[in-house]
Amino acid sequence: MSYIRAIHGKDSAVRIVCQALECSTWAEPDFEVRQEVTTYHFNNGVIVRRTLEEDSIASEAACTECWITYEVLPGSSISVNVQPSRRMFDSRCRESFWIRFHSEAAIGDDAPQ
Repeated sequence: MSYIRAIHGKDSAVRIVCQALECSTWAEPDFEVRQEVTTYHFNNGVIVRRTLEEDSIASEAACTECWITYEVLPGSSISVNVQPSRRMFDSRCRESFWIRFHSEAAIGDDAPQ
């Protein structure tokens, strides 16, 4: 959880030392898809990739569907066991709720999660 808190600019026991963003788009038959892949390198050697994919289909939903994945990449620090090593969300609302829920549960917890 500390890694995701750091990615979202919140207080964390770890610090981002480098990040790289790659953006791409492609056309499907009736819509366009946009993908952002950001790779974060942390001060303890852990590398986390966040992938956001969303389409251009119009929606009146309060929280439109998109696909967000966080994953710890191979080659990350072997001395740090990050669990879960992969987390997926199907909307920004679900991602925000998960971050808020786990941030409140981890207040005062300095261990990376």
